[in-house]
Amino acid sequence: MDAVLEQQIRDRIEQEKSRTGPPADAVPVPLIPTERYVDPAFYALEREHVFGRVWLFAGHESEWPASGSYRQFTRSGAPIVIVRGEDGVLRAFYNACRHRGAPVTRDECGTARRLTCQYHSWSYGTDGVLKAVPDARSFAGLDTGQLGLVPVRCETWEGWVFVSEDPNVVPLAEFLGPIREQMVEIDGPSMRLVGTQVHHLACNWKLMVDAFLEVYHIRTVHPDNAALLYDDQSVTVAMLPNGHSRLTVEKREELRDMPMVSPEYDNPSVPLLWRQTSTSFGLFPNLVVPMDTGAFTFLCMWPVDVDRTDLELRWYAPAWEGDEVPQDHTFRMTLFDTVMAQDTANMAPIQASVASRGARPFQVGWHERLIHHFQRAVDLAIGPDRLPPGTAVSDALDRFVEAS
Repeated sequence: MDAVLEQQIRDRIEQEKSRTGPPADAVPVPLIPTERYVDPAFYALEREHVFGRVWLFAGHESEWPASGSYRQFTRSGAPIVIVRGEDGVLRAFYNACRHRGAPVTRDECGTARRLTCQYHSWSYGTDGVLKAVPDARSFAGLDTGQLGLVPVRCETWEGWVFVSEDPNVVPLAEFLGPIREQMVEIDGPSMRLVGTQVHHLACNWKLMVDAFLEVYHIRTVHPDNAALLYDDQSVTVAMLPNGHSRLTVEKREELRDMPMVSPEYDNPSVPLLWRQTSTSFGLFPNLVVPMDTGAFTFLCMWPVDVDRTDLELRWYAPAWEGDEVPQDHTFRMTLFDTVMAQDTANMAPIQASVASRGARPFQVGWHERLIHHFQRAVDLAIGPDRLPPGTAVSDALDRFVEAS
């Protein structure tokens, strides 16, 4: 990685470990209104302006291995199908026939030369072009060239696939900003899907995102696992543009250089700093990636309702030989399940609390400021003038956003 950035992070780690009070540049973090987690009107705005417009993670290119490979994607709230064309290009379309709106595939995933509506059999190429209309003689003035599937923005970066329903969204590379240079060291193109786990939670999606943007809780919530491995006094964070973030916490000295995976499944692209720490990237709006030298997860918080969330863990690792997933990788998934059980146990009780008459604004610490940064990005995506009264967060921390 960039030597200057690495030294900056290491210096910050040492400063964090040695301080006995707030850093000199710290300011009080503005309060976060709890109405944001319970207001149906606020939730509706998020669905429209955040999940309906921002780039959302959809998977890895290897999940579309051949021409004609397709997968449905519905997490933005709309029916979308992502398909690899005959030319090898990944494209996304609304999964809706131009005749009368029926889906052009009902299967979650598969491979097909054409996408064919099962209602009246209109069929489309993998490039979205309308190819066949049964009984075309009954359609006066039919212009098949104008009746292709409606496209959805789809772009890839380092093998990772993102979609956005906003046709005017900024290019993915511009949206990611410094994340592009800093996450590149996991060698995304070499990855392969290990497996997927989904937890159905009785909480607002932002509560779960908040939990992954700080390590203040690990001594209390994870005393028998994460707290044994990481020194929470060393945490250093960066508020990055567009609501993104980076969080780094050092491994305890006695474990710092201990290999966490067998040599056979180690990712040689991962630099020394990432090996000696736990570094996670928060990609706005709902993705947290704690990088590792072996199998690691993309944690996606998908809203289902104002008080319901699907926490989806998509596990990836450098490609291996054969179809069977190596035991090293499945073991890591099982081990992480223990950590997740401890985290998710808090969510429903917190949701009940913030929905009660006793709810008061959240007072977060300077070491938890990524939470405020994320919440502020939600406001900016919605548009501050659209927010329900009493739900906005302050812009007071905007000046602390780092360019890299």
